[in-house]
Amino acid sequence: MYKQVNLIEKTFLPILLLFHIAGLELLRHPGYSKQNRFRRFIWKFPQYLFNFLQCLVVITQLANIILLSDKNMPMVVFVFVVLPIAANLQTRRSRKQIRILLMKLWKCAQMLHCGNDGQKFQIPIFVYCASLILLNIIYILSFLNSNEYTIYRNSFENSDYAPKELKQYFTFIPEIGATAIPIASALVYIPLTGYYGFVCFYVKFLFNRVESCLRHSSKDYSYMPIVHSYVELINIMKSLDDYLSFSAFAIVLSAMSGLFHLNYHLLILSKDGYLHTLVGEIYFSVSAGMVILSASAANSAFVTAKEAVFSLPFKISHYYKDVKMVIWSECARDVSLTLWNIYKIERSLIFSAIGTLVTYGILVGNLGRR
Repeated sequence: MYKQVNLIEKTFLPILLLFHIAGLELLRHPGYSKQNRFRRFIWKFPQYLFNFLQCLVVITQLANIILLSDKNMPMVVFVFVVLPIAANLQTRRSRKQIRILLMKLWKCAQMLHCGNDGQKFQIPIFVYCASLILLNIIYILSFLNSNEYTIYRNSFENSDYAPKELKQYFTFIPEIGATAIPIASALVYIPLTGYYGFVCFYVKFLFNRVESCLRHSSKDYSYMPIVHSYVELINIMKSLDDYLSFSAFAIVLSAMSGLFHLNYHLLILSKDGYLHTLVGEIYFSVSAGMVILSASAANSAFVTAKEAVFSLPFKISHYYKDVKMVIWSECARDVSLTLWNIYKIERSLIFSAIGTLVTYGILVGNLGRR
């Protein structure tokens, strides 16, 4: 079992490493770290650093609200600061279940005789994490060299709320805010979106396997292991929605708000330096798309697999009553992945979100021009 768990951990290793930095102890402790205090400190040092970074982000943003004359934008950014912190706290409380879900996925894959096929997610997971980290770095560097950052920094230097004798110390706040906020947000959202998205794609892959086995098997085929794996997949989806539906909601809300914020600056306020805006839009679009597309794919695969399971009694007519009783007692539940148990995630959510962004963008844009 340990070797099997190591295989699923190897597949999700980039995500688990980022989770470890964000305070979710999902990786196994090295044996020596438990015996030696210094090595244990080294093992936990990234978590201490991340906690310090989150405190620094909150303090910096509160300073923005207090010292800047225009309070609207700092208040909006403060929402961006609070949402990942709330999502991270919620995820920390569910860290045991997050690890258990990976083990259950591996168990289902073994039951369906496709355990090795799950390793095909290893390269996409690495590419996903590396790409978003790179986008985050490019965004920070391009923003620090943009006209928007220059205006932001000048507003601190010309602030009427900062004492003159202390203004020299406040000049570091824009630099800290421009670097710490994206980094702290990325350390939460990159592993969270990656875990949620690729677990959903893994569930979709297994549901498709169930559906394929049931539709293309002979009458003498042993169906009960497939039915049991289907029931286990239902439980995985239910647990995923119970423990991470708020996090999915926070990700989508942050991404949509970020897209609105960037487009507003691009159309209304920006005069030059479009690179950071473009990179930011790609980053937020990928984050939202990862949650929406993967969850909607899992929901659709569940519906297809359920139809195949409920057609099973008609394939084995000599065991019709027994099979029907098992299916109706264990497989009749409806599950779906949602945003905070409020809205079922479907592909149409993307078009609804785009429509909302366009509508509010036009409204706020007209008000801004006036």
